[in-house]
Amino acid sequence: MLNALKTNLSELLHLSKDALHIHLGLAIYLIVFLTLSRGRRLWLPWAAVLAFELVNEAVDIFHHGPFTAEVGGSAKDMVNTMLWPTVLLVGTHILLRRAHRIDGAGGADTSKVGRQP
Repeated sequence: MLNALKTNLSELLHLSKDALHIHLGLAIYLIVFLTLSRGRRLWLPWAAVLAFELVNEAVDIFHHGPFTAEVGGSAKDMVNTMLWPTVLLVGTHILLRRAHRIDGAGGADTSKVGRQP
């Protein structure tokens, strides 16, 4: 059933299944990031995409049978789905560390400008 849904969605959007993995991975990441990610929980959107993709690959293996599963195809799907969420997670982490380092150095924090003590 899930494979038929993926095939129909791929045909409806005129996307390859590889492109569908990329778009869905980014969409899930952004939806979770915008709704649930607060403070130090930046890993949560990435983990949601990973969980979704692991379930998706498990369903694929169950559908095709464990002895006919394509390990290369599953690995390619994992890379396609996880690449950009991983880049966004690492990039966000780096930017936040850099911003924290600048704020901690003094003089770069403009949030207190114009305030009376």
